[in-house]
Amino acid sequence: MVENLTSEVRQELKEAREAKGYSFEQLAEITKIQPKFLKAIEEDDTDVLPSPFYTRAFAKKFAKAVGLNPDDLFEEVEFDPYVSSDLSYAHRDDDGVVRAGTSSNESMKSRFRGWIPKIWLLIIVIAILGVVWFVITRMGGGNGSSTNDTVQVASSSVPQSSSVVSSSSANTLKLENPQTDTANRKTTYNVANALTQSHKLVAKGQNGDTTLKVTDGTGKVLFNKTVTKDAEENIDLPANTASITITAGQISHLTLTLNNTHVDVPNLPTGATVWNVLMNFSK
Repeated sequence: MVENLTSEVRQELKEAREAKGYSFEQLAEITKIQPKFLKAIEEDDTDVLPSPFYTRAFAKKFAKAVGLNPDDLFEEVEFDPYVSSDLSYAHRDDDGVVRAGTSSNESMKSRFRGWIPKIWLLIIVIAILGVVWFVITRMGGGNGSSTNDTVQVASSSVPQSSSVVSSSSANTLKLENPQTDTANRKTTYNVANALTQSHKLVAKGQNGDTTLKVTDGTGKVLFNKTVTKDAEENIDLPANTASITITAGQISHLTLTLNNTHVDVPNLPTGATVWNVLMNFSK
């Protein structure tokens, strides 16, 4: 490497060249060494020069061309002992200029050494990205938990009246066990916590036609019509209706639901035709 040449030796080479009046191009014609190598020897440019052995060889030719004695000039200069002592990789191109050859083994080793810093840099970048990903995922999980907690708190703070409205919107009711009065051809249901709500009664025809009449506790007729087979009738029941009576000409030809809850009519006597279903709504 050119650092094996002392600054005094390089200065002596420069002064001798200038004394001869040679440019680097003119000196290259004499030595058959590329001008860039000659200039690098003189300026201590390690990025341009080849291995230390070729640097010494080129420097000796440089010295000889400018009238210096190479043996005296480089007598005390030490060179890398690991560099080969022959010019087996050097070659002369078609233009007559001597160029330093390279060993493929040394080239591969040099390339590998050059890649080592890049490999370490890649490892560090991957490690940093891994840490960032871990932090982001943990923070995301924490935010998710916080959001869920907020939703739960908000849900728990809804007033009781809102809960009643939601139950009504869901159109679901719990019907208590029905009471069957065979003598009066009547089935009675008591529906708790339903007085202040509006309801929807749905009657679907099946097996055949039947008459259907719905009245409230005051005798007001809410519906009075023949329900045909496969037809569906919707009867709206206003809020604060204390009770309704459903009278069917053929109860077996109807399917009844109240707020999407099936209304069963159990224990019907054989051959029953006209039947009443009484629903009492209470607070």
